[in-house]
Parts: sequence; C-alpha cells; structure tokens
Amino acid sequence: MQPAPRPRMKTAAPLLRGGGLLHIVGSRSVHTIADPDGAIHRLVELADGSRSIAELCASLRAEHPRIGETEVVDAVGELESAGVFESWVPGRRPFAGRGLGELAAPSA
Repeated sequence: MQPAPRPRMKTAAPLLRGGGLLHIVGSRSVHTIADPDGAIHRLVELADGSRSIAELCASLRAEHPRIGETEVVDAVGELESAGVFESWVPGRRPFAGRGLGELAAPSA
C-alpha cells in the first residue's frame, strides 16, 4: 500500500517524548512509537498536508541525514495504519467532523 501523497495528522493530538519513545495522545487512546533520535517526532510535526513524501524526506534529511525515502514511506504507512495520519485534500477544512484531540481508532 502506498502512503498518502500529502500526509497529515488526523487531529491536533498532543505529542510527548521521553525515554526514546514518542507518545501521540488522543482522547481515547495513546499511540507509542520508538523514536530514539526524534526523527518520528519531527516527521509528525512536518506532516501538515502541505508536503509530499519527497518534500518530507528532504526536510527530515536536513536534521537527520541518514534517513532515506524508504524509511519515510514506511513510517508514514505505519502512522496511517495506526489511524494517526490521513491524506490531506487541499481545500478541505482541517479536522472536519472530528473533535480536536481525538484520534480515530485503528481500523480492523
């Protein structure tokens, strides 16, 4: 499965880092992801729907030069599977139909 062409967070969920982990806190769940160097945290910050996968990769490489496009594609795919990311459609209102801070439950 190909990741969204312009991924973004589904909601304005808080991000917490500590002990090499990133916690994305929703109203009903917390997604915990291994993030020893902060690259995933930065990816989540950059993924606002305005950047393509290639642009996300280029932005991440400025701070994390060892990260390649394959790693970005894999990370975006995993975040989509977890229900954290969605594909952004230009012109769509942010968070339409969802409460702020609410993550959708991962689909079965």
